[in-house]
Amino acid sequence: MKKYVCQLFGITMMFSMSSVFAGTQPTVVTDSRYVRGATQFFGRATWTANGTAITERGFCFSTTNTEPTIYDLHSTKFFTNNGRICYVENLEPATFYYARAYGMTADSTVGYGDVIKFCTLPKGTISWGYDNGGSTEENNRINAAVAECVNYWNELTSIPGLYLNVHYGAGTPTADCSYGGWMHVGPNASYQKTGTVMHEALHAIGVGQCDLWYGSSSPLRGGSGTGQWLGIRATELVRFWDNSTTEYPTGDGTHVWATNGSGTMTSFSVNGAHEDTGSKMQYTAVSLMAQALCEDGLPPTSGCPYGLPYYSFVQEDDEKYYIKNESADCGLYNSYLVEEADGTLKWSAMVATEALQNDRAAWHIRFLPASQYYQITNVATGHSISYVNSSFAATTASAARFQFMPSRTDVVGEDGSALTSARSYWFINADNKVCLGAVSDGAVASTTFNIANNAQRQRWLLLNEKQAKDLEDSGLIKARAAFKKHLPNIESLTNVPHVEVIEGAEATFVSTLASLSAQCDEASSVADVQPLVESLNAAAKTYLAGVRVESADQLFDLTFLLANPDFSNGKTGWLGTVSTNGTVNYNEIEFFQKSATAQQALTDMPAGTYRCDVQGFQRPGGYEAVYNEYVAGTDNAKAKFYVGASSAAVYLKNLMADRANRSLHGDDKQMTDGTYVPNTMASAAAHFAAGYYWNTSEYYLNKAGKLTIMILATNNTGSAYWTCFTNFILYSYGNVTKETLSLEALSPEEASARAIESFDLHGRPMRSPAKGLVIEQGQLKLVK
Repeated sequence: MKKYVCQLFGITMMFSMSSVFAGTQPTVVTDSRYVRGATQFFGRATWTANGTAITERGFCFSTTNTEPTIYDLHSTKFFTNNGRICYVENLEPATFYYARAYGMTADSTVGYGDVIKFCTLPKGTISWGYDNGGSTEENNRINAAVAECVNYWNELTSIPGLYLNVHYGAGTPTADCSYGGWMHVGPNASYQKTGTVMHEALHAIGVGQCDLWYGSSSPLRGGSGTGQWLGIRATELVRFWDNSTTEYPTGDGTHVWATNGSGTMTSFSVNGAHEDTGSKMQYTAVSLMAQALCEDGLPPTSGCPYGLPYYSFVQEDDEKYYIKNESADCGLYNSYLVEEADGTLKWSAMVATEALQNDRAAWHIRFLPASQYYQITNVATGHSISYVNSSFAATTASAARFQFMPSRTDVVGEDGSALTSARSYWFINADNKVCLGAVSDGAVASTTFNIANNAQRQRWLLLNEKQAKDLEDSGLIKARAAFKKHLPNIESLTNVPHVEVIEGAEATFVSTLASLSAQCDEASSVADVQPLVESLNAAAKTYLAGVRVESADQLFDLTFLLANPDFSNGKTGWLGTVSTNGTVNYNEIEFFQKSATAQQALTDMPAGTYRCDVQGFQRPGGYEAVYNEYVAGTDNAKAKFYVGASSAAVYLKNLMADRANRSLHGDDKQMTDGTYVPNTMASAAAHFAAGYYWNTSEYYLNKAGKLTIMILATNNTGSAYWTCFTNFILYSYGNVTKETLSLEALSPEEASARAIESFDLHGRPMRSPAKGLVIEQGQLKLVK
């Protein structure tokens, strides 16, 4: 059989005289990862021969055929980098393509992989000028380097309007560039190359030059100007390019690398002349990194404040999509975005089956390749979401053009587990630079863009019919699992030896739990299950108001009511200046030379006696001074801890109070008597794990209401002052004062002798009864 080969626009095309092949097809698996620029595509695949050797590998592609074959355009070009990176050149910018890998055997049998749908970028419109201030040879090198950099970037990025204003810098050792493109190239010939210009051009688009790169609070950096870059597009690029599943982009103020955490670094910004290989593969990778960082949100020019738009959501024009907000407070579990009769946009409560039957809850999503923006149109009315009079509505006016920026994490439920593998999207109005956001009571509003992960109200899920059903089913399963996981905490309260204060309290409690469990099993939506967990807590509180423990030796454990008691979820759930002045690590919080507070409050707690334990200590100064003071009988530790009210406050233990007789961690500090104390958060964790530094506070809540747990280190600014704590445990004695319980534990003679005394609500003896609530003869009384 003859094959005919010709060249069209630099692309190899192959035509076969026969479509009937007798051989065994090779197995081809198209990697779902890919990268594209304005005129190029890059893909990976695996090829497996099934008896006959594979003689040709590549990608075929088409703008019209959704399952392209070798009869369409195809290319066999590739780079070698941890496997084969196939690439296609001379594509049309801003155009939809379908591509898939193929493999051909010696007998012309062809196997194909799965299809990828992608859209090329508009070509970049970067321009440049150079002042030709060097020698002829220098000027030739610099002009060639800048021209080649700009050509790569215009072919592989969509960066618009950037001007590289290049100057010869006689006093510049290497090269430099400011945000916006003012660049110097020095007389060192090693730096008068394309790689150096690309490195400096990265500064021109914001690397090391803007808040998102180096800001201490940037949601895109895992450190202040250094550390991991958290954007998903750059992460996807380095993992594709190096064929890795664990690599991530990182850098400092000026450099971009990829690392897998083992110390091996791959440069994606040509960080010095020694890294410039001059290869097409390297220059391609750096160019693609520029685009990826800007797709993550790095603003390359003032005209692109939210980074570059791209085909982030793979849609079909005739598909119906159902939109719901990512926030649980704005309908994640039970609502969909709908167009009301007057064109108002609402997130309205309905289950998936209702939404699928209501085309006012259905939307068509159209992508505009030339601008890389999306439009959203209601299926029932044909109205598009528009921006009119500073607000969003569905109208016949010009459709708003939205940049769809994906979330950096999968959508998760309130328990932190993934509800779906889908991402949510910021809908950024391209013309007015505001976001479509959900607000209270079903309304939407134009909101100022917030790129932080916690901006759930600005992000929206786009689901097809199957995904809407699956999300609801998945959410219901997870909600039920959360209820079932919490139920044993509540049920275990009846296992504590106890006495009823209110007759029938236990029977009512058991009956309530059975009823809530039945409701959970019968629920048909997440919205039905979600309130049941709080109903469990309410039932537990009602039960505690009607019982008390038999003795102080076995208490009701209520730690399940605390949010994040061991800091395993960072600072989540804790209020106060811990958010700014506290450092979390090793599942513990430290305040180092800072005044700070950490607190949380439980509401609707029943009257009764509570106890809270926490592991923690304070070192009120340097090691030697604190040690000498402590062994001499002076304890200057002033960090306080209490449950209930400040009247129940105790001082956290002095660091020297629980010295260990042996070292528990390599960072421990040895004192002059041979004992050991923590010296770092890591060594503190070892001492906590060994059971050291427990503190206890108790409080009688005389009427139902709020119960506060508080750490106060308000005098913690002294030299070397260090407070560290973790592992809160909350207990209840039930509806009883601790003193009353203690009286009952005495012998009859002792109880009789003690009963003539009066005590205040904290169990302290009183010389004479005061007015108000007191304890007399083991009973709580009101003395007027």
